[in-house]
Amino acid sequence: MKPTIFDSPALKWSALGLVVFFALQAFLSARLEKWVHPEPFENSQSGQLDPKIVSSLRAAAFLSGYKVLVGHAFWIRVIQYYGNASNGVDHYAKLYDYCRLASDLNPQFLPVYTYGAAALAYQVNRMDEAVRLLQKGIMANPNAISLKLMLAAMAYHNSQDYAREIPFLEIQIAQGNAPTMLINILANTYQKVGRINDAIRLWLQILKTTDSDVQKYEAAQRLKQLYAIEKKTPRSEKAKP
Repeated sequence: MKPTIFDSPALKWSALGLVVFFALQAFLSARLEKWVHPEPFENSQSGQLDPKIVSSLRAAAFLSGYKVLVGHAFWIRVIQYYGNASNGVDHYAKLYDYCRLASDLNPQFLPVYTYGAAALAYQVNRMDEAVRLLQKGIMANPNAISLKLMLAAMAYHNSQDYAREIPFLEIQIAQGNAPTMLINILANTYQKVGRINDAIRLWLQILKTTDSDVQKYEAAQRLKQLYAIEKKTPRSEKAKP
């Protein structure tokens, strides 16, 4: 019997190659879909990024293999967004979504959670979003004590239990490399409980160490206020621990 084209070994290998190709394509598509639209795929109530931009950035990071690099680059964009005063008109409505996307791209980068949560909780008063961001960070980094400490501090702050909040913030700052915003928060909390000298010490630290003219100006203004309060405080009150 004369062999036909369908008996050709080359055709058989080609057919097998196509099957493998389509199976691989289906596998990669599923992986890409899971990365582009992770579970749970939720957005903040205050404002959200364009889903097309989010999906495109996720896809680019996944396909390029440089998720960490893309994550660091996007984190710079997050800082620029929060540093732009014009975005404060809507109370930085997209801040949570920016931080959430940055954490998706680079889940082990802890400043995303600490800086983002501090801004959300203490600066724009969106405690629920701050808690969700920290919980996400703890799930991705279960051994990160700093995230757990900050979550506890925010819980005490929310209940106005400043006496319990302060030790958690102090531990965070004592570990070093704490963002200036966190030192700012502790200084303000010291002032709320009447620890004026401790508040002055931290604002002096900010004034000496920050490179930001805005933070230097704020520190100078706060020190002016605190020195005025200290001058009016009776000596008996100053002597209290």
